[in-house]
Amino acid sequence: MFDELFNKLTSFIVSKAGEALKELEKPLAIPEHVEPFVLIRRFTPADSIVTKGCIAIVKESWQIEAYDNNTQRFLTNSTDPLRKVILFEVAEPDVQECVLACQFNAKALNTEKSIAVSLGVGRPGEWGGMRTTSWARGVSPGENFQHYKVRAYFKKEANAATIQIGVQFESSGILEIRDIELLQAPVKSES
Repeated sequence: MFDELFNKLTSFIVSKAGEALKELEKPLAIPEHVEPFVLIRRFTPADSIVTKGCIAIVKESWQIEAYDNNTQRFLTNSTDPLRKVILFEVAEPDVQECVLACQFNAKALNTEKSIAVSLGVGRPGEWGGMRTTSWARGVSPGENFQHYKVRAYFKKEANAATIQIGVQFESSGILEIRDIELLQAPVKSES
């Protein structure tokens, strides 16, 4: 009898945890788009980047470097990234709702872990600072450029947002990235 009660309780807890996880995922879910993506902005090495330092222009690419000397990470939370870089910030689209996409070519060098390239929607926080919701795509180590795309969901709110394209290093390494484009497409209506 105790085993049966324990199994029912375990089943109930697992089912409720699954429901809670689905609720948490809703704000990050990206709806389907209905039309082909349209180019909003193409970034070139002539464009100014937000984060400075350890970023060079090599031919038509940005080369971003991160080094781990193990002294500073000892003092920080181990879940913090080694280095977080914001490449570009642009104003929010002039639509109520859309699917955004950032496509680019990239390669990761001299790294143990993939390097995340993110597309985020940043808004002013309640107590100052920025609150950013990001969607990311990992660039795995490799010698050749590969094509990548990361998508994000945008919905206009009272506070104006900025769209951010960023890079996050979990270990030492180099990311070379080029041909960065920001695109948008209308959201499929739920009817």
